[in-house]
Order: sequence, then structure tokens, then C-alpha cells
Amino acid sequence: MLAGVCAALTAASAIAAIVVQRQSTTPIGEGQVFVADAATAAGMIAESPDPDIAVRKARNALEIEAVSLLDDQGVVVASTSGPLVGEPAHDQLIAAAASDHRFVAVASSVGQDLLLDGVVQWPAGSVLYQVVSPLDDGEGSVMLHYDVSRLLSRRAQPGVIESDAIQLLGLAALFGVFAAVIFVGHARAARRYREVAQESKFLRSHSQELETANKSLDQARHQAEEALALAEEKIRIRSEFVLMINHELRTPLTSVVTGAELLKSTELSGPERVLVLDAMVADGARLQEIIDQILAVARIENRGLAYDLTEVSFDELSAAMASAHRAGVSVLPGESLPEVFVRTDVGAVGLVVASLVDNALTHGADSVAVECSTRSQIEPQLEVGERPEEAVFITVTDDGPGIDDEFLPRVFEKFEKSSFSSGTGLGLYMARMIIEALDGSLSVQTSPTGSVFQIALPAVSVRQREVVAT
Repeated sequence: MLAGVCAALTAASAIAAIVVQRQSTTPIGEGQVFVADAATAAGMIAESPDPDIAVRKARNALEIEAVSLLDDQGVVVASTSGPLVGEPAHDQLIAAAASDHRFVAVASSVGQDLLLDGVVQWPAGSVLYQVVSPLDDGEGSVMLHYDVSRLLSRRAQPGVIESDAIQLLGLAALFGVFAAVIFVGHARAARRYREVAQESKFLRSHSQELETANKSLDQARHQAEEALALAEEKIRIRSEFVLMINHELRTPLTSVVTGAELLKSTELSGPERVLVLDAMVADGARLQEIIDQILAVARIENRGLAYDLTEVSFDELSAAMASAHRAGVSVLPGESLPEVFVRTDVGAVGLVVASLVDNALTHGADSVAVECSTRSQIEPQLEVGERPEEAVFITVTDDGPGIDDEFLPRVFEKFEKSSFSSGTGLGLYMARMIIEALDGSLSVQTSPTGSVFQIALPAVSVRQREVVAT
């Protein structure tokens, strides 16, 4: 601490001595003054690591209007007058001297306002005497600014001004006291700043750790909630599946067992015997259908579906759909488009259409219509799979009661079915799997007056087939 105070006092005395020496010995107005001032400024700039501080010290020591530091292109990089910083030298002779590392002294106008202690003293265009001298290390130049009128007034000053020297020494002492006070305050402030900085760093680090931990906990909680929801959904589906299988298998199985017992224990007439046997055959077929559906879904999920897609004409596809005619089903006359072909498996499409027809009749429809077209017939409320850019559409329209709004989002999911309906809830799920394997989409539009299921299959025109063949 004491060393710092002594250093401040010594610096103040040195500054005062330099100023007194400058006032008492410097012959103002002679060419040697410019050389000496430039050398003094260059030495101060070389000794200070901060150019901004160096130019201010040089100006105060030399008692001139402004000091600037130029780079090799003549651009001002530091100056006691802020507006000059970043500006190129206004005079071409000065710029050339800075570029060639030469000494030059010239009276010329300044390109920017020249400030003295923050106040504009010489507006842009004012003529000042400007001296440029290269630095000793060869990197850049120092430029000194002299007001011509003040330079002339300095020539008339006496060589020795003892009273000013005494005043300056007093000011230097006062400056030393202020410097000591500032130094002590700065030391305390720096110590407190370091303590606060350490505490802040610790708090930031701890806050980041807490934030990371919170994010990890939130992620883990989110994953746990998803896993729990998935597990609950699986449990719900499994429970509903068990109940469904119990109901769907028990009913026809009970009928078969009851019929067998009747045949065994009672004397039935010929017609009665035929009726019992027909009921047993129908219920047995129903049991076989349920078992086949369950096994088919298991095979699809374990092995996937792979079809050998071939190109069939639109007319062939329409004819294949027409052959699936059954009671209660009508096939609407479609377009005749021999130039349009479809990449698909006709047998698989037929199975899906038959499944959609059976599903409609099972759920209360009195009539079902099947139609092939090259235009979409509906605005889908739900669509699964990816609709091809060029497509042929098969629509299955029924006059049933429609699909409940709450059940609609789950209509193509496994084991999902409306509460009042019979069946395994696998028919539409299998239809979805087959259509997706055929690179198509399956969509639905429903209302209380009926439902429309639409199959979209990839279409190929004659022109496209010729390009591929070529």
C-alpha cells in the first residue's frame, strides 16, 4: 500500500518536473521543438501498453492541443480527440509520411472535429500545424496537433516561470494525495470485487448444476409417465381383449355344445335335426373365423406383410371388385380407363374390400355400394398410411348408423370396437396393415346416415409405363 502511494507521488513529481522543464527550457516555435516533442511522445507510447493512455499522457506532458497514433495506412487508431479514431489522415502528405515512415510537419485542415478535454475546440476544416514522426519500433507513427495561434503566443512567453513551477509542484503534491486515496479505495474495491466475483461464480455453477438436475428429473418423469400410460393402455387392451374373446368364443361354443347335447340326448325329427346341425355348423364357422383372425394378426405382427405388386389395368381392378358381389352389396358402374394401371395385389385388395363390406353389414347397414374411380370421393376425417401422389380410389359406402365421434380416432387400432358391436376388433386393423403394405392409404368419412371407407392405391399412366420401359 505504502509503495503504491510513494509511486503515485513520484509519478506526480516527475510529471511536474517535465512540465517545468518544458516551460523553462523549450524554445517554442523552432523546428527542433517538433522533433523533440515527437521523440518525447514516441517514448511515452513505447513505454505504455495502452495506446489511449499513452496519447493522453503525451498531450499532458507536452501541453499541446492533441496527440494521435496512426497505423501504417495513416488511419487514426488512438487519439486524445475521440472523433479522429478510425478516420484516415485528412491530408495526403500526412498519409504518405505515415505509410513511408517519414517525418513531416505541415499546416493543414483537420477532417473531423478536434476535441480538447471532451469539448469541441477546433471544428472540422480548422487549420492546425500537424507533425508526423515514425515510432522507434517501425510500427505506426505519432501525430502531434498544434494550434497556430497558440504556437505563436508561446514564442512570446518568458523562458522561466518560477511561480507557475511552484504552483505546478503544489498541484502535483495534491495530485499525489488524491492518487493515494484513490489507490487505497481501488485496492479495497478490487478485493471486494474479487470476493463477489468468486461468490457469483459459485452461485452460477451451482445454479447450472441444479438446472441440469431439474432437466434430468423432468425428462425422467416424462419418460416414466409415458411408460406408465403405455402400460396402462396395454393392460386396458389386454383386459378388453380377454373379455371380448370370452364373449365371442363362449357364445358360439355354447351353441355348439348345446346342439351336440340335444343331438345326443333327445329324439329329434328330421327337420329339427337339420336346424340344430345348421346352427352348429354356423357357430363352428364363427369360431374358426375368430381364431383365424387372431392367428393372422399374430403372423402379420411377427413376420410382416410382403406382396408381389404387379401392374393391372383400371378395368381389370374394377372387374375384380365386381366379382365380389353378394347379397346387400352393389357394385356401381365405374369409368373405363384402359390407359390407367394400378400397382397392387388384386387378391389382397379383394380381401380388404370384403372385410369392409362384412364390417358394414355386421354393424347395422342394410346396403353397401362398392365403386372404383380415379377421383377421391370424400373429405377424410381420418386417414392411415400414405396416400400416393397419383392414385386410384376404391370406395365402400354403407347406410349404417355411422361411427361414434369418440371412437373414430381408434377405429383402425387393434382390438378396438364400439361397445355395442360384436366381433374381435381386428377386421379394420388387418385392413389397415394390408393397405399400408400395398403402399396405399385407408381413410374414412362418417355421419349418422352412414360411413364411407376409401382405399387409395398407387396409379401408373400409360405414358409413365413407357418412360420406365425405355
